[in-house]
Amino acid sequence: MNSNKASSSSATHSESCYRDICILMVDFDSIYLRVASGMLRALTYEVLMAHRAVEALEMIQDEDLGIDMVLMELHMPDMYGLDLLDEIKRISYLPVLNEW
Repeated sequence: MNSNKASSSSATHSESCYRDICILMVDFDSIYLRVASGMLRALTYEVLMAHRAVEALEMIQDEDLGIDMVLMELHMPDMYGLDLLDEIKRISYLPVLNEW
């Protein structure tokens, strides 16, 4: 995937992306983000986290983060998941997995 991964200093990022596949997880539930990101990291994925839809859109637009795919919740407090999906598809070609 994206081999030129860069670091970021944003407090919402769990780490910078340095491995082969970087997944952006979008969910307002901090506990879920910690548990699920830990599972993905155990499988050697690099994981970034966003707690709000607007934050996720900003991260997706930052090409230096090297995001390869998005894993997102459909029920978010600041934007309905399908609306977020439409916005992601409008600004990028990233694959998106929705959590039902």
